[in-house]
Amino acid sequence: MKDGIIKYDFQFTKTSPLDKKLWEETEKIREELFAMKLIGWKDGIGYGNISKREGEKSFVITGTQTGDKKSLDANDYTLVEDFEDEKFYLKSSGMIKPSSESLTHATIYNLDKDINAVIHIHSLNLWRFMLEGDYLKTKDVPYGSKEMIKEVKRIYQDINPLENPKFVMSGHQEGIMVFGKSLRSALITLFEVIGGFIVNKNII
Repeated sequence: MKDGIIKYDFQFTKTSPLDKKLWEETEKIREELFAMKLIGWKDGIGYGNISKREGEKSFVITGTQTGDKKSLDANDYTLVEDFEDEKFYLKSSGMIKPSSESLTHATIYNLDKDINAVIHIHSLNLWRFMLEGDYLKTKDVPYGSKEMIKEVKRIYQDINPLENPKFVMSGHQEGIMVFGKSLRSALITLFEVIGGFIVNKNII
């Protein structure tokens, strides 16, 4: 299936736009990533997404196919109110349906109660660098699939996720996931990966 297509079962309720306090901090980080072209639009498909936990089973995430927008507003974020990754189910509300990667985000939140932010970016160079290097890798499985959920759980089954909060998605070209206790800590992890790439490739 084409990237950007929602594959999980979901219950979506269209409501009024989300309150600004739910997405304002997330949007600041998202605009940084958009400027770096780590979130964006290519060949008619949006790529990259970002989320922030709101409760044990809830988080705010960018809406599906919003990658073409430099800035998002209350109409472009959705609230995931409940999820069951084992059942491949998600419930959300807002003005827009959630990102096609939402259940992957949900699975990451389930790894540790202290994970409060998840960032999914695309970069072919970083993706190749991580695949070739000593980074956690999923097997060659489709994005947003039940297989991806199983893979995320597999690679962290014997690892404290917050001690290694990053992995590369082998079967999802350019796809990289980072996460952390906060949006800023997730962003710092991403910058550390970028820094490692720069040093390794002798880029000035």
